[in-house]
Amino acid sequence: MDARAAVSSFTELVATRDAEARELPLDRSCLLISAVYDPELDVDAYLARLDEFAARARATASGTDSYAMIGAVLNALFTEGGFHGNDRAYDEPANSLLSSVIERRTGIPITLSIVLMEVSRRVGLPLQGVGLPGHFIVKFPDPTSALFIDPFRNGAILDVPACVGIVERIYRGRLTWRDDYLAPLTSRGIVKRVLLNLKNSLSGAKDYAGALSAIALRMALDPDDATELRDRGILFARLRRYDRAIDDLEAYLQRSPNAGDSDHIRTTVQYLRQERNS
Repeated sequence: MDARAAVSSFTELVATRDAEARELPLDRSCLLISAVYDPELDVDAYLARLDEFAARARATASGTDSYAMIGAVLNALFTEGGFHGNDRAYDEPANSLLSSVIERRTGIPITLSIVLMEVSRRVGLPLQGVGLPGHFIVKFPDPTSALFIDPFRNGAILDVPACVGIVERIYRGRLTWRDDYLAPLTSRGIVKRVLLNLKNSLSGAKDYAGALSAIALRMALDPDDATELRDRGILFARLRRYDRAIDDLEAYLQRSPNAGDSDHIRTTVQYLRQERNS
């Protein structure tokens, strides 16, 4: 599947004006994102690898209740499977590509959580993703339990105070805890967050063309997000494609005239016009 076909398939998969109309298949959505960056990628082959992990968990489970099954899944992925958080190269773009995470068995919290969620779904445990500020975790499958799983830390089990502690360590008092941080995200929200991480890591690596592809996917997922016009305009400016940059930044100002950065963007547009005409 070449990049254009992957973008087209992703766009078709997510196409709906009502963001809550239907949930997205996390596995296929994220693998199509991977296919945009790897034209040789076989999406079905990676879906089959998730099937294999689920089969391994099912075969080794000590029972059929939710605790036995989630224990078997955690064992199949983090003990036998060797999945782990990529502390050494946290910001590298590959950590946001599900195919790479499955292949290398390392990634960032959100992509490792997607592996856990998709393998668990295959054994009959529909887990929910929780987007804590700065860290992604998974809600334990028992609806009566206030426990969570941290796939970045080898499937560690967390209670609510531990979740509060994670946010406090990341933000060091700059953010006040709110209980709604533990609210589950929709699959659309999860895919959008994956693409945000990917966009930021590619931009940080100065792969502006790659970051533009991530923006195109985010805009397919949420056409009403004006911040993507702004970010695309900034990337076009870095590539010295001044006409495109000016068009995007002016469109952003039209849609968000009272945004907190509007004065800065207006100044940027003036500067870009000068650069274009110099």
